[in-house]
Amino acid sequence: MKIIKKDGRLQEFDKKKIFTSLDNASKDVEGIALNESDIKILVEDICKKLESIRKNDNPSSSYEIIGVIIDVLKKDGFAPIAKSFVEY
Repeated sequence: MKIIKKDGRLQEFDKKKIFTSLDNASKDVEGIALNESDIKILVEDICKKLESIRKNDNPSSSYEIIGVIIDVLKKDGFAPIAKSFVEY
């Protein structure tokens, strides 16, 4: 899957970037610790949701991906991490 970056460039989607962002955002929230397997599950949920939205080969925007990440975090009970992610 391709994504359209904020500056308009096309780039290949990289799950590792989402993993790193979630890991960093979770470290900023006291009382909620996500381990590696938690983050992997969240990343897979995020990827599945993106694939269901983008059934065709049209690129996704970075804004759309951010929205999906926030939605999945909130749905799975990690609203404080979603807030930290937005601020990150």
